[in-house]
Parts: sequence; C-alpha cells; structure tokens
Amino acid sequence: MTDISPLAASARARFGDAGVHAIVRAGRTVHAVSLGAWVEDEEVPELLCRTGIAGWSPTVLQPTRAEVHLREVPASSRRALHVPATPAVR
Repeated sequence: MTDISPLAASARARFGDAGVHAIVRAGRTVHAVSLGAWVEDEEVPELLCRTGIAGWSPTVLQPTRAEVHLREVPASSRRALHVPATPAVR
C-alpha cells in the first residue's frame, strides 16, 4: 500500500500559517480552508464551504494570501464562516 503521509504532511505545511487560503486549480475564487479528515486518519486542508472537488487531491489546492471577499463568496461559504448574508444590491 502506498504511504500517503508525506503527501498529507506537505499539504498541511503549505496551508499551516494563519491567513493562508486556497484557490482550486486555476480558479479565481479564494476559499477559506481548515484541516479535515482524509485517508487513513491523515488530515489535509479542505475548503470550509465543503465544495466538492472532482478527482480530489490535496495538490489541486493552491495556497494564496489573497483575501476571501465575502460579497463574492457563495452562500455555503458564508455559512461556513458564520458570516450573515449580504443584503441584495438594488
């Protein structure tokens, strides 16, 4: 069986500092992250909004220090961050 602990440790190291968020692949949305259960009791960074990622691997998350802009964040992410919904723009 393949030892996944080095991959998990590498992913944790990339997102270990406070203020580090994630971009999925070449996307534009900045996601808040936290550590979550993965395979064989390893913990790796996961998106707080719980958005699914096809072919999920910790390597698809790119670290960024860009801010999570709540006005552009989907409702699921705002709920995960415990931020009230933004009022509708008229």
